[in-house]
Amino acid sequence: MKIMFSKFKEINNSILQVAFSGLKFCLVLALIATFSLSLYHSIHNLDLFILGISLLKSALFFAVFFVICAIAIDTIIKSN
Repeated sequence: MKIMFSKFKEINNSILQVAFSGLKFCLVLALIATFSLSLYHSIHNLDLFILGISLLKSALFFAVFFVICAIAIDTIIKSN
């Protein structure tokens, strides 16, 4: 974990802004998925469950994608 935090402290500000904007989008997507899953809990509609799980998977995938890409792009820029 210390390595990840030290990598984030060294990343360029413009790359960090894009990464944090992407993470905010992922948070909103995860909140929509949570809302959909809570509706499923009260309504018991299978389509809501599938929609909620799919949105949650996508949000988690995109969050990891933004973190990895931010580190990778910063590493590529610093190596040139």
